[in-house]
Amino acid sequence: MRSTRAAGIFALLFLLSASAPQNPGDPLIVTRKTTKLRAQKRSFAPAVADLKEGDQLEFVAKEGAWYSAKLAKVAGFVHESDVSKNKDVRLSGQGVRETYSTSETSAARKGFNPQVEKSYRAGNPNLEQAFALVDKLQARDVPEAELRAFLAAGKLLREER
Repeated sequence: MRSTRAAGIFALLFLLSASAPQNPGDPLIVTRKTTKLRAQKRSFAPAVADLKEGDQLEFVAKEGAWYSAKLAKVAGFVHESDVSKNKDVRLSGQGVRETYSTSETSAARKGFNPQVEKSYRAGNPNLEQAFALVDKLQARDVPEAELRAFLAAGKLLREER
């Protein structure tokens, strides 16, 4: 029993250690269509650089869900879901992620895919207007300044430190 538990703990530690770059200078490849290198470890911290899919960053350190990284001589933070340590990551031009939300994983397990969506849409033509509105919302690109102003007005933005 003890050796099985020890083997499980060892395997878990191995997997966790393999999930992040180990050495400063290791490359990180941007996998999101567009993102920002941030001044602090916060989603709406001021941007220090604009990043696009395929950009290569230099790993400095891992701090929680954030990587401290450099782009040329510009240092900042990027969320772990926006980059890959895999140099051979397949880039699509549409953004590629290696991690997925619980709801996305659940939908995939249930077999939700373009064919299932097409079939559902065909069986529910009364929802076409709703699908069109969702597509329109997903395609909208809100400028960061506008989003920050909205969050600040609703007192949803943490104070700058």
